Amino acid sequence: MPSPSATRSRKSTEARKPRAPAKVLRSTQAVWPLLIFIILDPVIVRAASILALEGSKGFTLLYPWVEFLQLPLFHFTGEMVSRVTQRALYLQFPVYGLVMAVTYRADRKLRALSYALLLHLCGILLVVLFAYY
Repeated sequence: MPSPSATRSRKSTEARKPRAPAKVLRSTQAVWPLLIFIILDPVIVRAASILALEGSKGFTLLYPWVEFLQLPLFHFTGEMVSRVTQRALYLQFPVYGLVMAVTYRADRKLRALSYALLLHLCGILLVVLFAYY
């Protein structure tokens, strides 16, 4: 027969179930990386215009997916390259924020940051690999 103290401790742990407001709070916290990257995007685009004056290597480090889409591998026309790269320029960092927001929901903040960084580094690696294609 269980002791009365064991019964009380079991009831107290059952009473500590997470409530709905905690889930709402977690989901609003998951949106913060996306909002931060959307707000920082115009600042980063301005930094890219300054880095473009120094050559393509600095721009490639900041916007690897734009450089990847400009490779002759895709056989885009001049007008099409302009449209696609302009969209990639403004969507790259919000996509990183979206990736972080999706992985942030699991309460893994460092993992969310590492996924966005890994995505960025994969873009740089693809540019370097296909630059000599």
